[in-house]
Amino acid sequence: MLETLGLSQSNIQPGDVRKATLILGQLLLGASAERAFEDRYRAEMVGREFDLIDLRESRSDTDYRLLNGNGRPIFRINIKFFGSQFRRAQELVGLVPEDTFALATYKIHSALEKQHRESLPYLFIIVGVAGLGAEVVGQSLPSEVVEAVALLSKSQRLPGKRNIEDTLVRHLLAQQDPAAVSTYASIAQADWFVLSARRAEALLKEKLFERAYALRIRGFARVFGGAELDMHFSLSDDLMPLSEFLAILRDEGVAKGITMAERGAV
Repeated sequence: MLETLGLSQSNIQPGDVRKATLILGQLLLGASAERAFEDRYRAEMVGREFDLIDLRESRSDTDYRLLNGNGRPIFRINIKFFGSQFRRAQELVGLVPEDTFALATYKIHSALEKQHRESLPYLFIIVGVAGLGAEVVGQSLPSEVVEAVALLSKSQRLPGKRNIEDTLVRHLLAQQDPAAVSTYASIAQADWFVLSARRAEALLKEKLFERAYALRIRGFARVFGGAELDMHFSLSDDLMPLSEFLAILRDEGVAKGITMAERGAV
């Protein structure tokens, strides 16, 4: 079978294993964050008329849509997990590292384009766990799973590799693999926030040179290689806690939920 795919165990190099470790770690982080969001949403919105529709199979920048009781969409949702802190945040953007969330400016622009085109509010749902990165998670996964992905990634004849990787991650979660359980628990217990695309745009315009420090650095692209141009937000001041947003949505309705999300405060 391996020979048919142009593979053999001897093909695997240390670099292939490290790449597979990062791929699986990142996929497990994303899948765990999405599952934790679904569980939190259903626990806090039980018995309400809203339906959370899963769009992850499309692999676009939309993970979910929220529909009202008539089946009409009221929000477009994108889940964002981050595991690393911006250590120079205080120096470069005036924020405490543990209170800083970075979002690429092109993602804000893309979200706004979709919002304007569809007249459908776009929400980023954000959660972070310091130190919980793709490499840390990937290294805790079963070695046979990592090696399988490393081996498959070498094949030039095998289609749908990402589907296989996603299936393996879903299997790890379904089978309660210790690494998957630990990753999910860490994310589920973390603080969650909401940032609307409109509020992100307003803060970007207001604090452009203060918070998008790349604009102040000559030759940024050359010095920092492939780094993205990020806008930096304060979790405590700029974003809205997810639990507060869901409470408003549940008890006071969609209109106020939208308004408060775009203000960033209750």
